[in-house]
This record gives sequence, C-alpha cells and structure tokens, in this order.
Amino acid sequence: MMLIVGAGAVGTILAAYATRAAKMPLRLYVRNIDLDAVQGVEQICVDHVLGGRPALRVAKPTLTQALDLSDVRYLVICVKYPDLASVLDALPAIPPHCTVIPTLNGVGALRRLHERFPGASVAPMTIMFNGQWLAPLHARITTKPQVLVGSRDATLLGAFEGSGMAVEAIEGEAAIWGKLLINLGHAICAASHATFKDLITHPDLKACYFRVFDEAAEILGRANISVVLPIPMPVRVYQLLLRRGGPLAWWLARSRSGLQAGSYPSMVADVTQGRPTEVMQLNGEIVTLAERLGRDAPINRRLCELINAMAGARPKPLTPGELRQRLGVDLDA
Repeated sequence: MMLIVGAGAVGTILAAYATRAAKMPLRLYVRNIDLDAVQGVEQICVDHVLGGRPALRVAKPTLTQALDLSDVRYLVICVKYPDLASVLDALPAIPPHCTVIPTLNGVGALRRLHERFPGASVAPMTIMFNGQWLAPLHARITTKPQVLVGSRDATLLGAFEGSGMAVEAIEGEAAIWGKLLINLGHAICAASHATFKDLITHPDLKACYFRVFDEAAEILGRANISVVLPIPMPVRVYQLLLRRGGPLAWWLARSRSGLQAGSYPSMVADVTQGRPTEVMQLNGEIVTLAERLGRDAPINRRLCELINAMAGARPKPLTPGELRQRLGVDLDA
C-alpha cells in the first residue's frame, strides 16, 4: 500500500502516475478543508505541456482522512514545508515495514524526519519535474516526468513502471544538495515574476542567479558537502556555463528537463497569491550553513529577506534591474 499525503501539484501528479502504473494499492490523504472539493471530482487529470501529449486521466484513488500506517509500505509526503509540522504531529510512530518518502525541496524536511522519527526508514524523493496545481486533483506538468529516489528498494523503484514517470536511484544526499543549488534561482523568479527562461537568459536575472549559485557553491565546498547536480556536469562547469554559456544554458535546460519558455517555479505563485514560501528551505539553508562556518552568504541572505518581506503582501514584482540592485550584484558578475 502507498499512502500519498498532500493533494497539491506534486501529490496529484504522483498519484496519477502511480494509479496508471497500478503496481500497488493507493490511498490519498486529504485534509478536512479540501475534502468536499476533492470528493466532487471523479478523476485525476494531469495536463502535459511538453510534446503536445494528451492529458493523463485516471480513476480517483481511495481518499482517506486517517494517517493509519498499519498496512502502509510507502508513506509519500507531498506537502509544502510550512505544512510539514502539522503532518508530523498527526503521524503515529513509523512501523518497521513502512518507508517514509519526503518529496519536499531542500534538506530541512529530511533532517526534521530523522529528528522526529529516529530509526525510521526514510528514502528521499527528488522531484525533477515542474508541476502546477490548477484545481482539485487537476495539475499541469511542464517538463519531463522524472524523479530521483534515495533507495535501492526494487519495489519502490518499480512503483511507477510503465506509467511514463522515469525513476532513478541515487545514493546519499548529494543529489538533494544538487537540486537545492539549482533551485536557488526560484526566489529570483518569485521576486521578479520571471520564468525559468528569463532566469538564465535575461542579463540582470542571469547575473543574480550566477552570484547566488556561486556564493552557495563556495559555502558547500567549505563545508565539504558533496554535490551532484541534476544535470550531467560538475558544479564548476555549470557555473562557467551560467556565466559565459550564452543561450547554451537554456538549451541544456530544455533538452535535459523539457522546460518550456513559459514555465515558472511554484514560488512565483506562492508570492503572487500571498502564501508562505520555501525560500528558507532553499536559500536559507545556505545562509544557515555559512553562519555555522563563521561566514556570511550576503546575496542569499538579502534574497531571503526580500522574499520574506513579500510574504502575504502580494507586492508588485521588481524589475530585473531593480532586483539586481537590491541584491548588490554587478551586471558583469
């Protein structure tokens, strides 16, 4: 049995592909506040932007409001970080037969799980696709559907077999740190309401992204933290590509992940809709790590301050030039 907690974009997409694969029974945990809306939907629908593929429509899985893990082999947590505490508070002890699979960005969720449930089996899942929530049990995926799983469990790795969701096994936390590095640019997009393409092609935004990435890579290096990027190249090569690669960086993003010109990170929607963001679980991790080393990460710190100040305010987005000036980044950086 697989239990998916969270019916947002990621939970909806994973539930759809797991249902299509039909490798094991599936339940979807839904909060009281969302129950009426979800009960009125007959199918899960995932729209595909990439390649003009038809929408994925599958039967709605069994809904539950109970976090009973007695028959659950895989507990997949798909909530945003601000909601993680309430989920952990509601969970019983993790039984030995159950593996917890957090899908949240950054390493903070993994750390909190280990602290709360020491000894529990945990297999982090790194979400490599870009998903957007449209309506209850209706999401859009704008990239190639793929995930990385920190496990060698053959049953878990085969849970999406035949569905179209690519699954790759990884070792350790290096890939989680690698995705965190790539995702540091989400806050730049959120502050300026920019797309992924804007982030790596607009001169002002690209300069900001390079400096944010470069600062974080230096801190991770000083902390001796291993990093494996979700693209087939070393960190230093990617830094060079960001700085001097011209349109090649965008071409690589499109070919590797299937990013489309209009795709944007979910943090953009979080800011525009006045929701809490995950900036502290991304850029904030770099700031905290720097402080532990007796150093500073000023550009990531300023970006955290900027996004936190926008929380709940639904502010007017900054222009790329305004953002670059606010972060103190030179255009020739």
